[in-house]
Amino acid sequence: MSKPENQESTQAEVTEESVIPAESELMPEESSQEDAIVTEATHRAHWLAMLLAAMAIAGTGVLGWIGWQELAVVNARLNESAAVRDDIRRLESALVGQTADSAALRQELQSLSQQVDRTADRNQSVVDRVEAVAEQLARSQVDTRTSYTLAEAEYLLRLADQRMRIERNPENAVVLMRTAQALLGQLEDGRLLPIREQLAGDIQTLASIERIDVLGIQAEILALDAVLDRLQLPVRRLQPPPSESQEADAQSNWLTVLSEYVRIRQVDAPITPLVTAADAGRAREVLRLNLEQIKVALIREDQAIFDASVAQAVRMTTHYFSTTEGAGLRVLQTLEQLQGQSIARDIPDASTGLRALQAFRASEVSRRAIADEVRQ
Repeated sequence: MSKPENQESTQAEVTEESVIPAESELMPEESSQEDAIVTEATHRAHWLAMLLAAMAIAGTGVLGWIGWQELAVVNARLNESAAVRDDIRRLESALVGQTADSAALRQELQSLSQQVDRTADRNQSVVDRVEAVAEQLARSQVDTRTSYTLAEAEYLLRLADQRMRIERNPENAVVLMRTAQALLGQLEDGRLLPIREQLAGDIQTLASIERIDVLGIQAEILALDAVLDRLQLPVRRLQPPPSESQEADAQSNWLTVLSEYVRIRQVDAPITPLVTAADAGRAREVLRLNLEQIKVALIREDQAIFDASVAQAVRMTTHYFSTTEGAGLRVLQTLEQLQGQSIARDIPDASTGLRALQAFRASEVSRRAIADEVRQ
């Protein structure tokens, strides 16, 4: 209920409660109020109808817009469907063409498959022949590797035998023999066991020989060549007599005066003549020749010549040069160290392994020749 209606009802109630008019007075007022109410209701109905019409128009517009959008979507889908139908028709036509092509390709594949089968048969025959040749080649390569290894081991053993016979150097021969032993171990052939056993015996025999440092002795002798030029002549001085108990001063006065002019000494051994510079030069050259003779005897392992040359060099040094200090003392000490040095060694035969390997290689060559003849 609107505000005027509330006010009118309130006023009507107040009027009725306060004063009760007469019936003739109340009639015109009630008719006017009813007109006002009717008018106001008419206006309200009019506005309500207008509002409902506006809402209906707005709803119709919204519905029309939504319908238009849906219609546009439907049209778009219809267009897409038409395009899809066109694509489907093209795909169907293409599929028909591809089906024909597939049939042609299938025929070609069948023909190619037959050709591949024939080619596979030919390739299999070729592979069989290649495998047979490869097997023969592998056998020949194994035989060749074995032959090369045996030949290398034999070469090393020959070289070791030459070192022992010519250079008389068992140390280098042992190194070569051990290298040959390692090569034979790479073959892993049980038939080589006797050969390796004999070779091990040769190595043990040479390893037990006493080692002589020939190069070290030669180095010491070569170091003396530069010292020989610094050797000095000996200085001969008369030694004072041993001290004796002095007699009484009274009895020896005349002997003291006489000793200032005359000296009397007792010599048990003959006096060695003084060495001149010329003698020292000749002795130095003779000493250098003795050193060269020592080196030759060392290389030849001639013990007699070595001992004689060292002894002669010691005598020359002590007789012609000063050996108390300096170069003479150094030469004398080096020569004394060489005295009694053993340079000759008894080197036994250590070539049994070499001979066994040569016999084995000869038997292998004959066996392969017989196998080739049988195979042919």
